[in-house]
Amino acid sequence: MGSIKGFRGGMRGLSRTVGLAGIVVLVAAGCGSKGAENTGPTGDTLKLGASLSLSGTTVREGVLTREGYDLCIDRVNAKGGVQVGDKKLKLEIEYQDDTSVPDTAGQIVDRFNDRGVKLLLGPYGTAATGAAMPVVERNGQVMADSAGADDKLFTHGYKRTFAVLSPASKYAESIVKAIDELANPKPKSVVFLSADDGFSKTVASGGEDAARKLGWQVLPRQEFPNGTTDVSAALTAIKGPAPDLIIGSVHLAEGIAIIQQSAELGITPASGFAETVAPPTPDFVKTLGDKAEGVLSSSQWTSAIGGSDPVFGSAKEYVDAFRTKFGADRTPQYHNAEASAACLAMVLAVQKAGSTEPDKVRDAMAGLDAQSFFGPLKFNDVGENVVKPMSVIQIQGGKVVPVWPKDQASGTLVWPARR
Repeated sequence: MGSIKGFRGGMRGLSRTVGLAGIVVLVAAGCGSKGAENTGPTGDTLKLGASLSLSGTTVREGVLTREGYDLCIDRVNAKGGVQVGDKKLKLEIEYQDDTSVPDTAGQIVDRFNDRGVKLLLGPYGTAATGAAMPVVERNGQVMADSAGADDKLFTHGYKRTFAVLSPASKYAESIVKAIDELANPKPKSVVFLSADDGFSKTVASGGEDAARKLGWQVLPRQEFPNGTTDVSAALTAIKGPAPDLIIGSVHLAEGIAIIQQSAELGITPASGFAETVAPPTPDFVKTLGDKAEGVLSSSQWTSAIGGSDPVFGSAKEYVDAFRTKFGADRTPQYHNAEASAACLAMVLAVQKAGSTEPDKVRDAMAGLDAQSFFGPLKFNDVGENVVKPMSVIQIQGGKVVPVWPKDQASGTLVWPARR
């Protein structure tokens, strides 16, 4: 992508942000005017802004994202800060709670811009990221996207948002490919149960396309409201056809509901269950207990991924650093890792640019080509990271076990995967 001068216009949203006591700590806002360099009032700080779901429906995922950002602050500053030309800048992140409301995320991005905060880390999820992206574009800001995966986000011609994670179309596709490569016997039929948000529907379409190419029978998709805890109608609709494999294109709430209500309705597919997003999240196993056993999922990251970087080192070193900060009993999830990777990408872009001026950082981010604990960080001309592969995990013994691709596996697929 070539050099771009960002638009300086755009609305100035007046939003009321709500803090979640005990979770969100608001860093004092930096001084400076729109267009000023994003280094804080004393010139020795690199201040990034982040709108996050620190309350509301996606608070669990939002807090995991916050943890990933916080770990990045610690690691960068422990190594002396961000090298910008001949200066070292201390890294700070200002958090604002968007209460899991996408429009609020967009308004918060505008408020950051009003205070001269031009470099941003992304909110949690596709909807909030989608609300933030046009505001970033209008304001001439730059955003490192950690959790907005829907391919459709990158069809609008925006040039100032860069996603470190693999796109949504790869989530279920990876599960299908892993099962085809590893499973014996292979499933003959599959059905996708999907939340009705854009991300989940894109995920389901990618999985269905992959399954059809392999010759599997793909039954009609069943959809339900995003965030619902009642998926019984969708399950009842597939009870008669009895597909070999059920794949949920879901978030945490719907993913838990599928497993719980399948047991209540006596639905036991011959091959088992797979779901996106939900199984690697700690509350999945905590809530379901033994019912979670055998469920497959795709994951943006596992500790078996190769690659390293100067801030976090290898994936295994990332795990060690995470446990040192958050407790020896904690294992980082991919939500944590993708957030840290987005922060890392912004730091590397600033260092490459030798400046905090947003147009220079944007150009440096567009040309980034780096290995990291998260895998490769490299963006195509619309800002997607299409070179980073997805991993596939399975819940075994209550733990997340990477099973695919084989060179990243720490265990073997248990098959059939049904409970």
